[in-house]
Amino acid sequence: MRKILFFFFLLMLTNVASAQYTDIINSNKPGRSMGAYAVGRKVAQMETDIFYETNKHELLDISQDNIGLNYMVRYGVWRDQFEIVGDGTFLYSNRSTEGISESRLGFQRNTIGVKYLFYDPLFLSNKNIYSWKANAEFRWKKLIPAISLYFGINVLEKNRYLYELMNDSYAAFTPKAIIALQSHPLQEVALVLNLVGNNMASIHAQYSYIFTLTHNLYDDRWSIFLENEGITSDYYKDSLIRMGATYLIDERFQINASVGASWKTTPTRYLGGIGISYRFYDRYKDIEYIEKKKARDKQNKEDARIFGF
Repeated sequence: MRKILFFFFLLMLTNVASAQYTDIINSNKPGRSMGAYAVGRKVAQMETDIFYETNKHELLDISQDNIGLNYMVRYGVWRDQFEIVGDGTFLYSNRSTEGISESRLGFQRNTIGVKYLFYDPLFLSNKNIYSWKANAEFRWKKLIPAISLYFGINVLEKNRYLYELMNDSYAAFTPKAIIALQSHPLQEVALVLNLVGNNMASIHAQYSYIFTLTHNLYDDRWSIFLENEGITSDYYKDSLIRMGATYLIDERFQINASVGASWKTTPTRYLGGIGISYRFYDRYKDIEYIEKKKARDKQNKEDARIFGF
């Protein structure tokens, strides 16, 4: 394991990342995975969805209905590869067991963290301007992923396991880390893999993976996705599958919908949601203009020094 980690960090340190700011909004929704790419400096966007979930744990004879709001705000600072991420869930939960019902309303979780793109395969930006086919066709090297690391702190996370009656014993502040991998084997296809450690350094540590396949349809406004999430811990294990679609209204605004279910009966979970993503602040092109102007002025001064004009 140490050798693997050492090799992983050498890989990050010996490659220069090149962020990929896009004029069109780059959203993590409607899936639950986190893409490797940042939004870009001086860019801020909101990603949110309203969801409904019903679940039942047959062994414990507990059923639960949840209505909640997932929200995320992303803001790019410092470098194109770096972003600050704040996200959380506001939840209304109605739980029934042995004929007794209990309702709760509040924040299920809030997390503040940062993400940095360490490695971006250079071939992704080396397009053949003479051949659309050469850019669109599959090549094995296109499976090499971009790599990002995320680190965050969970704040006042409560009722993490949906079927537990009491879950107030763990710390109010726990760390969360994600390795985010993203590749584009075809022009319209994106693969994202997240390896997640949540509530680490505590007795409630939870580890999971999220694998998301996204396909952009040919009108460039519709996209569909399929996602699998596996979760394991000392208290809870699960496997979920989700699918859904997004529609791009304009360059800044996207709507999405998704449905999902679990593979197992402890608990059985069914969920669905609708949401929006909106880029409400974008000054990236202003930064580009200023930097190009500085580079041009510097070159002009250098030319004047050398050539005397």
